[in-house]
Amino acid sequence: MTTSVNDAITNAMKALGTLGRTEVPSAQEAIDAMACYNALLESWSTEGLASYVMLQFSFALIANQQSYTIGSGGNVNTTRPTDIVSAYVRDSNNMDYPMRVVPFDIWDRIGDKTITSQIPDTLFYSTGYPLGTIYIFPIPLVAYSVFYDSTTLQVDFTNLTTALSMPPGYELAYHLNLALQLMTAGYPCLLDDKALAMLVENARQAKGN
Repeated sequence: MTTSVNDAITNAMKALGTLGRTEVPSAQEAIDAMACYNALLESWSTEGLASYVMLQFSFALIANQQSYTIGSGGNVNTTRPTDIVSAYVRDSNNMDYPMRVVPFDIWDRIGDKTITSQIPDTLFYSTGYPLGTIYIFPIPLVAYSVFYDSTTLQVDFTNLTTALSMPPGYELAYHLNLALQLMTAGYPCLLDDKALAMLVENARQAKGN
């Protein structure tokens, strides 16, 4: 399940009754609420809970090089992704060519991994630590660019449009518990006592699941 930070904030404010069904938060309300969201994620991280964002990155291929370490200090010096879900190659004319992102068992079935090509069509990501490794097939002959979409552990949001990727069932836990976090920060709650008690219980159950 993927949603944006702004969507999560909007749903949380609706759960409090602060917003009506078709209303959206003001720019300042959303920015202030994002700080509450970050506080919530930080507190959850200490309990072994995690959130993830879906982001796109790119790196330049090196002719005749098949593997690329990724992470701080790696060949691709950026945040080490939790997973890579899609990718494509872009040539010097800005033409894009899709790549298959395959698991280890499929990668392992490629018999001759020394085959070369101008346009590679397969990517395998090994999630090592502290560096992961991206493997490209066929081995590239030209230094084109690879663009990839990845999921990365998220603990601090700085942009309302950032996409939050989460396991099934987490979206409800996020927006209900964010609603309670907003209430403690002074956002008005227009629920009656019975509805508020139900919100608290639903938030507890959603988080527990």
